[in-house]
Amino acid sequence: PNEMKHDRDKVLAFLKKHTTSPLDANAVYAAALDRARSQDKNVFVHFGAPWCGWCHRLEDWMAKPEVAQLLDRDFVEVKIDTDRMTGGADLLKKFRGSDKGGIPWFVFMDATGKPIIASDGPKGNVGFPAAPEEIEHFEAMLAKSARTLTKDEQKRIIESLRTDKKPAAVPTGG
Repeated sequence: PNEMKHDRDKVLAFLKKHTTSPLDANAVYAAALDRARSQDKNVFVHFGAPWCGWCHRLEDWMAKPEVAQLLDRDFVEVKIDTDRMTGGADLLKKFRGSDKGGIPWFVFMDATGKPIIASDGPKGNVGFPAAPEEIEHFEAMLAKSARTLTKDEQKRIIESLRTDKKPAAVPTGG
């Protein structure tokens, strides 16, 4: 048979040439603070990793147009990838005090970087707010940190969590 063969060295050289450098978590975070100051907003910093199913669920929910439009009014959203960004895991540890407790973990901050409230609720990290007590903590987070969102808009965000289509199983690998 006519098998196509590739020159291993040329393929590796091509891949190395087109490899991107990892983003620096501290620079990404600093840019978000700059945007927040210039737009007079707070910051929604969420930490996650590519293998984390709950992280993907949080990001998918945040990307829904009806949610994104509302969150964008009060927050500059920034994702810190603890695996792929240089310094990502260290930044999580700096804000959280440890890297224990799971991801996603998030914190609402003011534009100076001062934490307002984090996703550590009465029963621990809420991750993606799905259970009633997790949604209740997220509601308290919004109430404490929202600047322009009305009570009705905050309720719409919370209702979107309650009605979020739950996958049969949340992927944990990949």
